[in-house]
Amino acid sequence: MQYKETLMWKELNEAPAVLKTLAQKNADVLAKIVQDAKDIAGVYTAARGTSDHAMIYLKYLFESILGIPVASGAPSVATVYGGKLNLKNYLVIGCSQSGKAADVMEIVKEGNECGAVTVAITNDETSPLAKLAKYHLCCFAGEEKSVAATKTFSSQLYLSLLLVTAFAGKKDGCASKIGDLLEKAVPAIDAATDPMAKDFVDADECFVLSRGVSSALAFECGLKLQETCYIRARAYHSSDFYHGPMAMVAEGTKVILFASKHSLHGGDEVHRADCRKCAEKMCELGADLYIVTDDAEAYEDLIAHIVEIPGGECEAQTVFCFALTAQMLACKTSCGKGLSPDSPRALKKVTVTK
Repeated sequence: MQYKETLMWKELNEAPAVLKTLAQKNADVLAKIVQDAKDIAGVYTAARGTSDHAMIYLKYLFESILGIPVASGAPSVATVYGGKLNLKNYLVIGCSQSGKAADVMEIVKEGNECGAVTVAITNDETSPLAKLAKYHLCCFAGEEKSVAATKTFSSQLYLSLLLVTAFAGKKDGCASKIGDLLEKAVPAIDAATDPMAKDFVDADECFVLSRGVSSALAFECGLKLQETCYIRARAYHSSDFYHGPMAMVAEGTKVILFASKHSLHGGDEVHRADCRKCAEKMCELGADLYIVTDDAEAYEDLIAHIVEIPGGECEAQTVFCFALTAQMLACKTSCGKGLSPDSPRALKKVTVTK
């Protein structure tokens, strides 16, 4: 199968157009959420898989920009162990592309019972989760047929950014530029992922690393390579990787590092130094390192593959280019292996866990 003939390729390329109208379509709901949740003590998220990776992005934005703590929820506490959560004074966010995740709905239900402000992020306005939560932020991405989530993930990231921007009291901040940024970045990312995908056709395993805001994309890239290419990809926060897992890196071990040029807001030098430290350590260990970055100059002296892509004015924007890179890499590699990224074995489009 040629990758350009897949649903996954078609749908991931729809993301820029989707993002251009998303803010306007959700503006009224965003304003109501901020007004209702102005006195919250914290945020509690519930999600699985790709949606949970979007919530990692949301967590870093809420905590870094607003100083509001975010807990990544464990729905099993309610559905398996029968625990009751005190979510009073919390903003409870249930994120599910289909809006049918039973365990996520249970957390939102408990939030409703506690008087929390509950929000659903889904791609289906008529879904059970959308109807259960007090407020619904819709991805408005259109039907996504490929099993691998692409444009819906970009929409979830964008809605997370819009929500934080609204809480910060800004009309749009950097969010308004992302649709155009991503649209212009498509040709460069397409070209940059061609040689990388060819290298990964024979790969059986790899590690994917990043830190902070961009770690959401390390985990999402790992998942995409797992589900579409059957590569045993393990993703880590680079800061966690040093505490044990790094011992698995040997000569020739494939490692992907997402390294943005800019930090979230200020502190670029510290951020870049941290990315550089990780890259140097992987090279020292003899890893077959691929650095996905909009900061090629910072790594040109290293023995590594520099996957140069466009970036934004801050890390919150560049993450969207990272997402497209991960999706294109997975789609091309899957087809290169003779697989279909649209229908991975053992998987369905909607996965319901309880």
